[in-house]
Amino acid sequence: MHRTAIMTAGLLAVLLVGAPASAADNGLTVLAAPPASAGKMRLQVEVTDPSLQQELRASGASPGLFHVVVDQAGAQVDAVRRLSDTREGRYTILAFDQSGSFSTYWPQAFGFARAYADALGASPRNHTVAVMTFGKSKTTHCEESSSSGLGACLARVEGLGTHQLVTRLKFYIQDAMREAARKQPLSKGGSREVIVFTDAGEESNALSVQKLIGDARDLGVRIHVVVFSGGATGKGAARRLDDMSKLAGESGGRYIQVEDVDAGQALAGLVGALEHIYWLDVAFCGVKPRQTSDRLSVEALSGGNRIAWSDSVSFRQSAEGSATAACPNTVATGPAPTQPGRTTGTSKPGTSGAANAPGTPPGASGSTSPPTQPGATPGATVQPGAAGSPGTGTQPGGTTGAPAAGAASSGVPWWLLALGLLLLVALVLAVVLSRRRSTPAPAPAPVQEAKPVAPPVPEPPPAQPEPPPVAPAVWKDPFATLPETRLVVTRGPPGLEPFYRVHKSSFTIGARSGEMDLCVNLPQLSGHHATVQLFKAGNVFVKDENSTNGTFVDGRRLNPGERVPVRPGQTIRLSQHLELTLEQPGLQPAVPAPGGVPLVEAPPSESAAPQPATQAPRAKARTIYAPAKGEDE
Repeated sequence: MHRTAIMTAGLLAVLLVGAPASAADNGLTVLAAPPASAGKMRLQVEVTDPSLQQELRASGASPGLFHVVVDQAGAQVDAVRRLSDTREGRYTILAFDQSGSFSTYWPQAFGFARAYADALGASPRNHTVAVMTFGKSKTTHCEESSSSGLGACLARVEGLGTHQLVTRLKFYIQDAMREAARKQPLSKGGSREVIVFTDAGEESNALSVQKLIGDARDLGVRIHVVVFSGGATGKGAARRLDDMSKLAGESGGRYIQVEDVDAGQALAGLVGALEHIYWLDVAFCGVKPRQTSDRLSVEALSGGNRIAWSDSVSFRQSAEGSATAACPNTVATGPAPTQPGRTTGTSKPGTSGAANAPGTPPGASGSTSPPTQPGATPGATVQPGAAGSPGTGTQPGGTTGAPAAGAASSGVPWWLLALGLLLLVALVLAVVLSRRRSTPAPAPAPVQEAKPVAPPVPEPPPAQPEPPPVAPAVWKDPFATLPETRLVVTRGPPGLEPFYRVHKSSFTIGARSGEMDLCVNLPQLSGHHATVQLFKAGNVFVKDENSTNGTFVDGRRLNPGERVPVRPGQTIRLSQHLELTLEQPGLQPAVPAPGGVPLVEAPPSESAAPQPATQAPRAKARTIYAPAKGEDE
């Protein structure tokens, strides 16, 4: 009997694991969450829920339909506009992997690109498409605004073939993002997309996927990845495929794995998906002083019920203007426990106030999305034939359309769960009974008379040696291992210290709060703008970390990623708004020889008195720094 129970329970476990969950892409995806300015933000979202798409087409978009939830502040939707109802431009880059490993898939990739061009011709809009190839270097071959011109350009580029020896995949994805943002700035509205055709091969680990996701959110660029994984093997290949899936999903794009879906139909669906993009004008209130980051999510309401929602995303907050004013009574501040699928009682449609996702216990905070099946990436994968706009479904391991409010969060029938529970109980009982029958009872041990045992005589404890005298504590300067090096502020925003000490060998500077050694809240600074490197001999170098507005040494702009030496007295300028001068009081500069002469320590003065060993620690200059809080913005 117990063998039958074991076999039945095993079969049921296979069914439960293989059953698809109905946890969805939630119906809304945040595409662009640029840094807030003066208490305002233009938020771009895509509607993927079919019922919500139909409601918006029938009744139009109104501020009362959308609701923005902010973790540490309040927010209200002032206006809603559909992208297709405006004359704002759309800019797309088709980026093809031109490395030798992609030669097998090269003709097939251009066939899919032509399907995209045909769909673009059937829906004429103010849409420009550029064609780019990349590997060790990149080339932009054309910019076309018509389907016929794009088709001719694709034919010319296909004839070039694959000839590059290495692939700098993430570097050139970042480059394409910045190019799309430059051609169609976020301030002018519109949409920005990069469609990457690749086998996910990568020879460089200089950039992380999380860095690309943060840049995409700031610039408002969606990344769609078309992956050809037929020749991918090993753990490294699986990790690279997962990286591309994460990049596409968390930037608001689509992950299209050619072996699993009809890639041509999925790419054609990207053109139709542009009809479901909306701009939300959001006004913040209740922002805490000096707050620089926060998280938000967007909900869609119908009759007081939540019918769609987005995942929570991070953005750069700005505590200025009306943002610091107290929120009115109709606007709730921060997450609050509510009934699943309903808004808070203190907020009205279009205002902030958290609502827990279905399946989330009351009192839980953070993301408003419901729990998803492990391995699912909300809104990241495309499956042809799904409901809604073309190309907005899922592939195995992905997600489907958004459920209605109050729907169950699992696609497994309740009777199947109950049957599984009963069979599991039967399995446990069968195993216990079989072990009792198969295990013989232990024979009783013979009883022996206890013999009296004399108590042991305690031995005197050994003499403890006297502890050695403790040497007096001597204070050690934490900067003693590195020479005294300062960055003197000669130009910058109000509130900075006169100078900052370089207290470690790699000293990072940027605008990303919680991660930089010197964090300056300037919109012209990149999140990680530059790095100052200090060596024990006194040599100092500065490296540009692919910043947007550049790093300058004595007026010369460094190339992205370039690293150059800096001598005392030279100036380091980050963008046009922050200038630092290098000083090393304990070292004297040496004139560099053609081969490069390191700095040497200045000889001590003969009249200087020796410093006592118990000298009190000296005060350090305060650095604008906050410890890392986990995920970056």
